[in-house]
Order: sequence, then C-alpha cells, then structure tokens
Amino acid sequence: MRCRAEAIHALAGAELRSALRGRFVQGFGILFAALAVGVALAGLAASGQLVVQGFTRTAVSLLTLSLYLLPLLGLVLGASAFGAEDGGTELLLVQPVSRGAVLVGRTLGLALALAGVGIVGFGIAAVVVASFAGSEGFAGYLLVAAGATAVGMAGLGLGVLIGVLARRRLKAIGGALAAWLCLAVLFDFAAILVLQLTGSGQPGPWLVGLLALNPIDGIRALGLVGLGADVLLGPTGAALERSLGAGRGALLIVGSLGLWAAAPLVVAARIYRHRDF
Repeated sequence: MRCRAEAIHALAGAELRSALRGRFVQGFGILFAALAVGVALAGLAASGQLVVQGFTRTAVSLLTLSLYLLPLLGLVLGASAFGAEDGGTELLLVQPVSRGAVLVGRTLGLALALAGVGIVGFGIAAVVVASFAGSEGFAGYLLVAAGATAVGMAGLGLGVLIGVLARRRLKAIGGALAAWLCLAVLFDFAAILVLQLTGSGQPGPWLVGLLALNPIDGIRALGLVGLGADVLLGPTGAALERSLGAGRGALLIVGSLGLWAAAPLVVAARIYRHRDF
C-alpha cells in the first residue's frame, strides 16, 4: 500500500510539473486571472476614479465566467493528457507500477494544476476587491470559487474518460470541446424546452432534476441561492431559492456533482486497465 501511495505521489508531482510547464495551462491561467481582475474592476466612474465591486457583486459576475472556463480547462486537460500519442504512456506502463496507480496519479496532478489556476484567478481578484471595497461578502465569494473549481474537477474526470476512449489526442480534444458545448450551451436550450412543455417555466421539481443532470447549471443555481437569488433575480430568484433552499434540492445537486466527478474516472480506470497500447 505504501509503495502504491508513493508511486501515485511521484506520478502526481511529475504530471503537475509537466502541466505547469505547458503553454496551455500557463496561458489559460493568465487569461482567467486577467478576466477575474477585469470583472473586479468594474470600470471608470464619471469622476475618473476606479470603481471596484464588492465581493458579492464580483462573485455573481465571476460565477458564470468561471463555470464556463474551468470545466473547459478540465475537459481539455484530461482529454489531451490521456489521448497522447508521444509514446510516453507506453514507456511509463512498462515500469513496476499498476495502471490504476498511473491513472490516479496523473489525474491527481492535473487536478492540482486546475486547482492552481482557480486559486490564482480567484485569489488575485480577491486581493483587489479586499484592498478597495473591504471584506463584506467574502464567504459567498469563497463558496463560488470552491463550487466553480469543483465543476472544473468534474470536467477533468469526464475529459480523462474521453481521452481514454479516444486514444488519439486530436480526437480526444475534439470530443472534449463537443462535451463542453453540450453541457455549457446546448443543455440550457434543451432545459428551457422541457420546462415549457412540462410546466409553467417557473422553478419546480422539473428544474431541480434538470439542474442535477448538469453540474454547470446546478452549481450556478446553488451559487445564486447562496448569494441571495431573491434579491439578484427577483420573483424567479425567489422561486429558485424556495426550490433549493429547503435542502433536498441542494443535496441532490451536490450529490450529482460528486457523481459527475467520480463516475467517469471509475469507468476510465476499468477501460485503462485492459486497454491494449
């Protein structure tokens, strides 16, 4: 058990260093940090002084942005790493380490890289907001950061599965982008259609079920409820808060997020153990 843990630790460290050296993670990290700071800095006031939003307004603005970008990063990271064709995987698997340890270790390293991007982006924006607008609303901001990063981890798990299935990097990245498009864009249109056909279009049991199916929409809804959806969205927000604030809907969404993060990795591990390289 100790040897397996040491192998996973070594593999995670190597994968983390490799990811951080890559231009993709570096560029994505810089982009996310720049956009996060740009959201925090709302613009110039009429007097010419820089206006900085408080933590609550910044969290609301960053919620949608981060729930688009971090899952995309996770999907592409996982798919490109496990759809690689450079011969490195074959060389790694001839070493005295199990395939399960290889998959877990490499995925853990990628998860640390993704978490680093989230921490840097949210962290720099938090420093800017705290310096100019105080610390009020910081707890809600932390919840948004944690939720968005967790959805990124779910994207990473799905990306790993896509990479294992595709076995070719270009095909894997294409599959990851298609999955992101379905989850981030097309699912919303399908959800609106279902709500219009099955009910009044207002939040209710159908909406809670649809939110649980999609981690991006689910965590966005929970984030809005945590930040005060009734104030932010008016009557629709109040209805959403009634649906999720009681606890069952929120637990369903959180459980669904955990399933989204774990299930693809379990399936990927089973395939990876028997895959012919």
